[in-house]
Amino acid sequence: MIRRLGRVSTDAVLIVYAFGCCGILRTLTGAPYESLETLVYSLGPFVLIHILALGFFGAYDFGRLRSESDLAFAALTGSIAGSALSFILSSTFMLYYAPDVQVVGRSVFLASAVLCAIALPAWRVWYTRVRRRRGELDTRVIAYGSAESVQEVASELAQYSRAGHRVVGCVVSGEVSGALANDPPMLGPDENLELLIREHDAHEVLIIGDVLAHDAKALLRVLRICENTSVVVHVLPGYYEAMVGRLDLYEIGGLPLIEMKQHPVPWSYGVLKRLMDLAGAFVALVLGLPILTAAAIAIKLDSKGPLIYSQVRSGRNGREFRMYKLRTMTADAEKDSGPVWAQKSDPRVTRVGKFLRNKRIDEIPQLWNVLKGDMSLVGPRPERPFFIEKFSKEIPLFPLRLRVKPGVTSLSHVWGRYDSSPAHRLLYDLVYMSNISLMLDLRILIDTIKIVLTGRGAQ
Repeated sequence: MIRRLGRVSTDAVLIVYAFGCCGILRTLTGAPYESLETLVYSLGPFVLIHILALGFFGAYDFGRLRSESDLAFAALTGSIAGSALSFILSSTFMLYYAPDVQVVGRSVFLASAVLCAIALPAWRVWYTRVRRRRGELDTRVIAYGSAESVQEVASELAQYSRAGHRVVGCVVSGEVSGALANDPPMLGPDENLELLIREHDAHEVLIIGDVLAHDAKALLRVLRICENTSVVVHVLPGYYEAMVGRLDLYEIGGLPLIEMKQHPVPWSYGVLKRLMDLAGAFVALVLGLPILTAAAIAIKLDSKGPLIYSQVRSGRNGREFRMYKLRTMTADAEKDSGPVWAQKSDPRVTRVGKFLRNKRIDEIPQLWNVLKGDMSLVGPRPERPFFIEKFSKEIPLFPLRLRVKPGVTSLSHVWGRYDSSPAHRLLYDLVYMSNISLMLDLRILIDTIKIVLTGRGAQ
């Protein structure tokens, strides 16, 4: 915090000096004294505008990965933007709100802009070089990947990196055949990656090869590192990753790298989605009341048992809640068999239940769960704790779906089948979580309405 205040203060002092010197020099060369007085009163806003512009362009990000040239360019861009905004806002204010006040000369703005464009990047270059000489910016890297490539890439990074990267060791995934060189040294098995990061005080993990594409447990380990530590995770892309889509690339030691990081959902999305949930659930309950009444009568006439079926499900972060549905199976359907995963042409489903499932009418009582806050209109379908525990052992990434609030409808509901396998549903859920947005939620809701009207997708 003190360093941040020091950096901002340094900029403030340099900006004041630039404007002050240019204003005094212009006054000494014949400009009215009143223009210097106007400049003094304007210095506060001018400094604030410059600092905000510098912050917007990233000139206060003094992280380990920022090179001198990168910081200097950010400061130069922010300085030019700050000077331009100061001139525009000052001229507009004087013209419309203080026409009788002596204006600050354009030559003052131009000269101070040149001085700021030199001084603000220059001190950053000097400051960064001093920190680099002291070793403050040294980055301790652990290379992680297949035995065939990890040491070769790690050696190349250690040899050509100009940003203070030091490879402290390698972690090899899978079995190692044959002897490996000890430079950089081998640190241990990949199962202990998180422990090795702490032991060697690593700042960065460099993932080489397609180790994450074929090992779900390795991907889960890396995701935990991204979430629970401040360690930066970079991936060396292959041909496929380099050609598909737009990537946020970094260059370190001549290697193009992709930063692997979690993208937190904006707070505004959570607020807007909750408002959409409340409004949508209330309207749907009111409009669906006649349908619920007709469904209740049909259920009672078709088979014995309760109208509403409740079951404990796992919600966000594994919090359990009681979910409600219209009964579509025979009473006590799992009394003898225990928990059973949904299957196509399930013999336990009643005649009315088959129709209700086909039209998604059995899900209407879950709108009460939405109003209570247990569920959302859109999200991964909630599963029973029994299945969460069972599938988490079989599919390592399955617990990831618990990171968001479950929904009445989901991407797997509109694109998949009622009897989709757990792995298939998980794939849809991960796609939804990676692209989560209000527009996607609205698209899923619209597709759900189409399914209710046509019956497509449900068994």
